[in-house]
Amino acid sequence: MAERAPVGSRVAALVSGLDSCIMAGLLAREYAEVTPLFVRAGLRWEDAELAALERFFSALDAPSVRPIVELAFDIRSVYGSHWSVGGSEVPDAQQPDEMWYLPGRNLLLLGAAALYGGVHETPNLAIGLLASNPFPDATTEFLRSLERTAGLAMDTSFRVLTPLGDMHKDDVVRAGVGMPVEEALSCASPVDGRHCGVCGKCGERRRGFIDAGVEDPTDYVELGPL
Repeated sequence: MAERAPVGSRVAALVSGLDSCIMAGLLAREYAEVTPLFVRAGLRWEDAELAALERFFSALDAPSVRPIVELAFDIRSVYGSHWSVGGSEVPDAQQPDEMWYLPGRNLLLLGAAALYGGVHETPNLAIGLLASNPFPDATTEFLRSLERTAGLAMDTSFRVLTPLGDMHKDDVVRAGVGMPVEEALSCASPVDGRHCGVCGKCGERRRGFIDAGVEDPTDYVELGPL
């Protein structure tokens, strides 16, 4: 699921945690204008995540990166008691991948990005999917279908870019060396803006730095089992 060759000089980049921050930093080296899009859906970690994104991009200090655009599409009435909206306990680092599935997450993110891109004439939409993503809304088939459907709906054409599509977590960590990655938040249960160190997202982050052989600068509240 490698990214196709870029067209044009503008890209809207969906941003949230570590992977997408690094993706945006890489895009900033290639595009004249990168607009970070943060989709607020009512998930439990979003306030801390947005604050971290502001710190990351301020520290990155890349001239091509525009201010973060916040888009609100509240999913709480759909997700109900799902753990991501506070309905139950956050899965820890020893839980299987399926426990981390957010139904239709990429459909929501890319749909929001396409609406923004159609209105603001930004046809390149980037999302930080990794090669290891096992979920149905991360497949090439889905992404090409989304391009076609969103293009028909907005009477334009879109390109969904996946700059990290051939990478695993350790590859992404290596690609982010030199970026202010300590500011990017990858935690489903942050404590006063800090990484809890116990949830599955923290576990994935910790393993990524270990596997990459890169020193982890993250401030964890505690270190749970991996």
